[in-house]
Amino acid sequence: MLGGAGAQILVRCCTFLRLGRRDEGIVRKAVSVQREKLYARAMRILPALLIMAMTPPASAAEARPLTDALPPGRPSCHARVVDAAELAAHPDRRVAAITLERSAGDVALERKWGAREQFDDTSIISATLRVRLRGNPVPHSVRLACTQSDDGALVCTSSLCAGGEIGIADDGRGAVAVSIGGTLKSGRFIGHYIHLDDSCEGRAGGPIVLESGDGDRRFSLAKAPKEACR
Repeated sequence: MLGGAGAQILVRCCTFLRLGRRDEGIVRKAVSVQREKLYARAMRILPALLIMAMTPPASAAEARPLTDALPPGRPSCHARVVDAAELAAHPDRRVAAITLERSAGDVALERKWGAREQFDDTSIISATLRVRLRGNPVPHSVRLACTQSDDGALVCTSSLCAGGEIGIADDGRGAVAVSIGGTLKSGRFIGHYIHLDDSCEGRAGGPIVLESGDGDRRFSLAKAPKEACR
């Protein structure tokens, strides 16, 4: 037989056991309710998570254009020299030589641009266009920043002079086509130009520009060693 003190201890133990079972039931019920809430919330956001997981990043969703001719991460050079016979046959042509170069510095800049969030007006190609005009042994150059056009080509503008643009497209076998101006679906040609020096409109003798004259609308530039672009 238990004494008075022992009986009190036994009563307290039984009471604690009953309370423990009751509290355990409350805890289990609370956990069950919380699980149901978490499950319902997960089901609500699951479709959005699946869409996000299946959507590739901008850099992967849209492949960079002209990757064969202008390989990402590697410098490139494209050149065209118009010989004397062709110049004689086209007296309205002003361009005697034209090159498009992407140096190691351009590649580094492209890598920096590629790390940014991509928008329609985000530059993706950096290059230098050099042009030697008929009757002038000194070449003129312009630094270009190019964005992707709707047709998968490039639209390039001067990084220093406002106004003017050229187009660069894939011309097959690693070559590029440089266009000044373009043709509408109606067949009408729209002329354009690009500044060929950093003075822009401030040059005393007037700006040096490459315009889309009758003989200077489109040039096919073949891959060339880097020396051809210097």
